[in-house]
Formats: sequence, structure tokens, C-alpha cells
Amino acid sequence: MRKFAISFNMLLPAILAALLFIPYTINFLAHAMVGEKQFPPIIMMKLPVESTAVALPAEVVQFTPFDITLQLDSDALAKRINDIVAKSPHGVAMQGISGKVLSSMQAEIVGNGFHIDNPGPQVQLFSARGKTLWSWKITPLSPNRQALTLRLHLKAIDSRQESQQIVDLAEIQSFVQKNPTEWMKRYGIWFIAAGLLAIGIWRRMRRS
Repeated sequence: MRKFAISFNMLLPAILAALLFIPYTINFLAHAMVGEKQFPPIIMMKLPVESTAVALPAEVVQFTPFDITLQLDSDALAKRINDIVAKSPHGVAMQGISGKVLSSMQAEIVGNGFHIDNPGPQVQLFSARGKTLWSWKITPLSPNRQALTLRLHLKAIDSRQESQQIVDLAEIQSFVQKNPTEWMKRYGIWFIAAGLLAIGIWRRMRRS
């Protein structure tokens, strides 16, 4: 009986470790073998702006920071929007825009599954070409298909009243590649802690 007890005590940590890591391993292998098809970022513009105004890397990796930049001619964009609004039938507005849009605007980027270093509306910065420039540092937290939305905070004058209107400029669909090495660095300690806690509880129960 003593030999069996010693053997079981030696095997227990390995059994607990296997039970903790098997679900993650199965999930990782399943996605690696069958997972979603990867694709480069897709930029879908929702205002009259070329998609080249948005710049981001061709590949996005989980937990790896990257930059997204937006470069606009805000004067030309405001004029374009005002022309469209003026020609639109009464009661039909592009994203609910009304009044005369001013060239002074702010931009923000939002998205679940990402950490954004500077969230919220950002003020205009001007590049050497006289265009408005915004930049964000983004860290993907979740893998597979993810989406980011670029928004503009517009100032408009309607009936001599100034108002702020928020509209979607673009939607970015991206495939975030898994990063198992970094995942283990961030969350592996919790598996180890859970295993040690389970061993401690088991030993206390045996003594009692």
C-alpha cells in the first residue's frame, strides 16, 4: 500500500497539469488544423474617401502592437460631404448628417478584442502635405476575425446652431493570427498557480 501511495503522489502533479492543459491544447490544435481562412485586412469606406487614406500592416498577430494611420484632406472631405447633403432629397441624409460640415474634425478608432493606446476622439495633426493626420497604436488581444471602426466627430452648423455629429468613416476587417508563445507568457502562470492550489488542497484533504 505504501508503494502505491508514493507512486500516486508522484503522478498527481502530472495528472493535474494534463487536465489543465488538455482543453487549451485541443482548442489550439483544432484551430490550427481546421481554423478560419486567413486574409489580409479589408478596408470598407463609408464616406467619400479613398481606402488608401487608411494605412495598416498586411499581417496582424495577437499581442503584437501595430500602428494604424489615417490621412485626410479634411477641407476636401467637408466640401464633398456638403455637396452630397445639398443634393440629397429632403429626409434622406448620409448617416444622418445635417447642416454645413466644417473642416475641423476629430477621429477615433474602436473595436472589441483590441487594446487601443489612445482611445477616444483625437485632435487633428497636420502633415507636411497639409493633410490631417491621425495615428493609433493597436494591440490585438483576441485571435481570428476581428473588426475595427474608424469614426469622425464632425462639427456642423445648422440654422446657426453648431452641433457635433459622429459618423463612421471606415470599417476594417482583419484576421488576427494566433500567438501561442505570447499567450503562454501572459496566462501560463495562472495554470501553474491553479495546479499548485489544487495540489495544496489535495494534500490538506489527505492529512485530514
